[in-house]
Amino acid sequence: MNTRNAWKWLAAVAGIVSALTIAPVGALQLFELDPDASDRPIPVYEYYNARTDHYFVTGATAEIALLESLGTGEWQRHSDTPAFMAFDSAAVALHVNGENPQAQPVCRYFIPPASHFLSASKAECDAVGATYPEFVFETASAFHAWLPEQATGACPFLRVKIGGFEFVPVYRLWNARSDTNHRLTTSHAERAAMIEQGWVTEGYGPEGVAMCVPNWSV
Repeated sequence: MNTRNAWKWLAAVAGIVSALTIAPVGALQLFELDPDASDRPIPVYEYYNARTDHYFVTGATAEIALLESLGTGEWQRHSDTPAFMAFDSAAVALHVNGENPQAQPVCRYFIPPASHFLSASKAECDAVGATYPEFVFETASAFHAWLPEQATGACPFLRVKIGGFEFVPVYRLWNARSDTNHRLTTSHAERAAMIEQGWVTEGYGPEGVAMCVPNWSV
């Protein structure tokens, strides 16, 4: 492995997510990156439109800048803390169990008039496009995340605990309304609260895990 292409997680996370508690682990490498990758995780932020009761997530710098420029407009950042961290390339997680060590591109469809659908499964992305031709395919790679086990929804996990890092599930929910909208959240409590409000869980396993992302705050 070319060390130029390997991301040493301590330096990267300390520089990008300084608010998180990081335990030093030396130079142990937890991810290997594509040669063209930026060698860092990216924050994915959630925005909320109170008028429509719609949610939207993005890790794209240009989209974040546009939404932030709206000021007191309809879309407001749900929290100053990222909804989760992802990657902008096909990172390979080292030292993990399971059959899915490589992050998958997350496709994104625009659902007129004002919603989006995201999936880390190419098969699901292709099926959605074939089933709903009215959906607008925006990108094959909004960001990269890991696929859970399809039967259980279980995320990959490190064979040994290292520096407080682990993979956490990203739950996908659908509002089951005519003004369709999806939400991605890593919060099990928020998932439960939304189901109470009538939202429908989607994804893999009994809890509807759409994808998995690394979390250093544990």
